[in-house]
Amino acid sequence: MFTVNGPYCPIQLSMNMLRLFFINLLLSGIAMAQTLPRAKEAGADQPTSDQAPEVQWASKVIGVSSQYPGFGVLGQYSAFQVLGKPNKLPATGSSACAWSPLKEDSRYEEYITVGYTQPLAIRQVAIGESFNPGSISRVYVYDEAGNEYQIYHNLNTGPVTEMGRMLHVLTELTAYKVVSVKLILSTFDVPGWNHIDAIGISASATPVRATINLPEANSDIGQLAKAEIENLGPGVNSQYEEIVPVISPDGQTLYFDRKNHPENIKSDEETHNDDIWVSQLGPDGKWGQAKRLKEPLNNKSHNFVCTVTPDGNTILLANKYVPEGKSVGGISISQRLGDNEWSFPEEVKILNYHNLNKYSEFFLANNQQVLLFAIERNDTYGSRDLYVSFKQGDGTWSEPKNFGPTINTASTEMTPFLAADNRTLYFASSGFSGYGETDMFVSRRLDDTWTKWSEPVNLGPTFNSRDWDASYTLDAKGEYAYFVSYNNAMGRSADIFRAALPNALRPEAVVLLTGKVYNAKTGEPITAQIFYETLPKGKSAGNASTNPVTGEYKIVLPYQSAYGILAKAPGFLSVNEHIDLNEKGTYQEVKKDLYLAPIEVGQSIRLNNVFFEQGTANLQDESFPELNRIVELMKENAQMKIELEGHTDIEGPPSLNMKLAEDRVRIIKKYLTGQGIASGRVATTAFGPKNPISRKRDEASKRLNRRVEFKVLKF
Repeated sequence: MFTVNGPYCPIQLSMNMLRLFFINLLLSGIAMAQTLPRAKEAGADQPTSDQAPEVQWASKVIGVSSQYPGFGVLGQYSAFQVLGKPNKLPATGSSACAWSPLKEDSRYEEYITVGYTQPLAIRQVAIGESFNPGSISRVYVYDEAGNEYQIYHNLNTGPVTEMGRMLHVLTELTAYKVVSVKLILSTFDVPGWNHIDAIGISASATPVRATINLPEANSDIGQLAKAEIENLGPGVNSQYEEIVPVISPDGQTLYFDRKNHPENIKSDEETHNDDIWVSQLGPDGKWGQAKRLKEPLNNKSHNFVCTVTPDGNTILLANKYVPEGKSVGGISISQRLGDNEWSFPEEVKILNYHNLNKYSEFFLANNQQVLLFAIERNDTYGSRDLYVSFKQGDGTWSEPKNFGPTINTASTEMTPFLAADNRTLYFASSGFSGYGETDMFVSRRLDDTWTKWSEPVNLGPTFNSRDWDASYTLDAKGEYAYFVSYNNAMGRSADIFRAALPNALRPEAVVLLTGKVYNAKTGEPITAQIFYETLPKGKSAGNASTNPVTGEYKIVLPYQSAYGILAKAPGFLSVNEHIDLNEKGTYQEVKKDLYLAPIEVGQSIRLNNVFFEQGTANLQDESFPELNRIVELMKENAQMKIELEGHTDIEGPPSLNMKLAEDRVRIIKKYLTGQGIASGRVATTAFGPKNPISRKRDEASKRLNRRVEFKVLKF
């Protein structure tokens, strides 16, 4: 999922503190007219309950003395970042999602004034000092009439033992409703940058705490921490660093980057070389000894896999490959040619692509129609954001589209992974409350705009530590997350682990459809392209290719849709299958072999995806995608003539069945001629009940007998 030279390393994390792009969203300065006697200072009315108090976080900035000129649409470190709930705490440290005054050692007092949507009589002001706390000297509150009340005065500002904290300013219940709060900071007394994460008010004296957004079903951190972390063993892990794991959707193949191994191709950069290695899961459930992939996928540059498709025959690779055996910034796609044999990677061309950051990551969705990025552009909210691009008809990709502010923050979002359900997004961010420097989160896509997402949920302490956590990968079943960790590694290097995800963090169930494509005449496997679409509209849902040696294909189908499955190969009549997944279900692996008939005179195939209303010749909407493909086939082969054959089941009066068969082939011919196919190229014959496939009278046999076939008369 990484690109631009080598894999992203946490040590190289940049906060873009030297950016000169100044976004000043807010006007500074506010005149406070009157100061009344201050209320009781912090320490009054100690908490008496462990229940979390209700808190109202600031909703607008009224005034600010200064702000750091951060980069991005939202303005890193700007006063705007103080609004809403904490973005860093309970973790501590520097964060672009907190307000920072312009200077770290100003000899003048700094201030910020914030307002609240609902005026409230309060007993507490909660101030998130996420980095270098101790500089707050005074706190004022204001009522609806604009009267000022001082509720906190600290004469001894200076460094405290914590790196960050939630400061609780407690007071007796105010006789007035608070509409705004003003903080005065003496930043000169606390060395370094002073970050304010959030400012809340509460009617409760119970100290407000910064919380991590965990899944509701697993709000008990203890439950989230129960998952056992499993080292993948010596087949995968070694004394060298194994990073950037990519698990195949079927869970059987693991690609990863192994650094500085003596078998790697020596890099021009003597201190670093990254090659792609692969391991297969054995029947005993253990990972086999990893093997290094050959050229051209490995060369003198940094090499690693971003994504492997469900069929295992297409991989997205970091960087653009050049003939000299090197790589430059970009991404590429390679196709399987045989066992451990891959095509020379071709550049992925993206409209108006640019990245202002040194680093970037990419992910190709299972359907091969959607591409995710973690890059920095002119419309970025902060450092790097998540973007989406869609495959176009000519094979290029659309201009990257920003995911929007629910996902993207003024800090860094990276390592996107879209689960097999095409809705569940896993990504790393330093812009949401978590456990450490960078945490992993999950969010669900709410519609097809790709800009509306559920609030990101933290994966919890099993998957997130006090350090840098990123780059997680799941198979189609969604049971386990695979990741890199230095903890409990076999040596002192990075190893690859996995852990079971709690149900609340798993993607929605899907069907893994597998099978082989055969020559219907000879029974031999053939190389084919697989296309699948949602019915009845025939909207493309994805594509795949068969293994060039075995003819095997694999595709992932989310529930709540019906699908048409199409296999195509040169010189063969395309075969179409139908699978109805409209009802939600559990994860399944379904096998369906496909048989392609050679295009030759006398060859007949069944139109599996042509449907009629029961007992009528009225075509259902699901039929038109298949009929359109017949039109396309006949236009591509201008000499082709066909015969449509209508069949019914053996129930009912034969005369009525013959009439129904005649009407059905007639209506199909009418559709084909309406699409520009000459009438003389389409003959019709009604067989009715005369040629049943089965003489059984159960419903399955009846469905088998009710069919339309077409025969090639001339080619």
